[in-house]
Amino acid sequence: MTATGPTIRTAVQGGVGTIEISNPARHNALSVPMMSELAAALQALDADRQVRVVVLRGAGEDSFVSGVDISEFVERTDESRRVADATANSLFTRLSKVSAPVIARIHGYCLGVGVAVALGADLRYADTRAFLAIPAARLGVGYPLAQTAGLVQTVGPAAAGDLLFTGRRVPAAVALSMGLVDRVVEPERLGEVVDELAATIAGNAPLSVRAAKAAIRAVRRAGEADPEIDGIRRHAEEEIERCATSADLREGAHAFLEKRAPRFTGR
Repeated sequence: MTATGPTIRTAVQGGVGTIEISNPARHNALSVPMMSELAAALQALDADRQVRVVVLRGAGEDSFVSGVDISEFVERTDESRRVADATANSLFTRLSKVSAPVIARIHGYCLGVGVAVALGADLRYADTRAFLAIPAARLGVGYPLAQTAGLVQTVGPAAAGDLLFTGRRVPAAVALSMGLVDRVVEPERLGEVVDELAATIAGNAPLSVRAAKAAIRAVRRAGEADPEIDGIRRHAEEEIERCATSADLREGAHAFLEKRAPRFTGR
C-alpha cells in the first residue's frame, strides 16, 4: 500500500484489515479530510464480518502519525475550527466503537493526534526508534477532555501530566515503562511481530474475541457518569451470551477432542 499524496489506504487479507495512513510530504500528519477518510475506513472494516482484527500503521519508515497537519492552522477561522473539532470527535467516536481488536503498529514519530489514535487502539506495539509526544502545550492547544481521559486511564495522572505539561518526546523504552505502549521490538522485527499477533487473533473464535473486547470496554467505563454506560454493559452481556449458543463453541469443543485446529466461522 503506497501513495504519493495524503490518503488512507485499506487492505484485507486472512481476516486482518490493515489501514495505512499516508501523507508523505508531512510525515503522515493527519489533515481534516484524512480524519474523515480514516473514520470511513474504520467503519467499512468494522462492517466487514470477514475482518477479525484491524492494524493501524503509518506509510513509509519515519512516522506513524506526526500529529495534525499544522498547515491547516495558519488561516483557520472559527467555522473551520468547528469543522475540524467535529471531524476529530467523529473519528475518535468511530475508533472507540470498532468491534474487532485494533492494533497500532508504531514506528518513528507518533505525535499529538497520533498518540490519541494509538490510545484508541487495544494494543500498541512500537519499534525501538519510535518517539511519542503530545506537544499541545508547545502549540497553544488545549488537549481534548475525552483524549485526556483516555491518556490518564492508560498511564495514570502523573505520567499524563508529565506528557501534557512538558510536551517532551519520550523514546519507546520510556513509553513502555509508562504503559503508553505494550511492547517494543527492533525495527526490522516490528512488521513480523505485529503480523504474528494479528494472525493469532484472527485465528481465534471471532465471537469470543469481540465479546472479550466488549467486556473490557464495559469494565473500563464502569462508574462513568455517562448515559451510554448501561447500553455498553448490555451489549457486552449480549456478546458473551452469543458465544454460549454459537456454532463456534461446538466447533472449538470438537476440535479440542479431535486434536485438530478449529475452523471458526463467526457463527
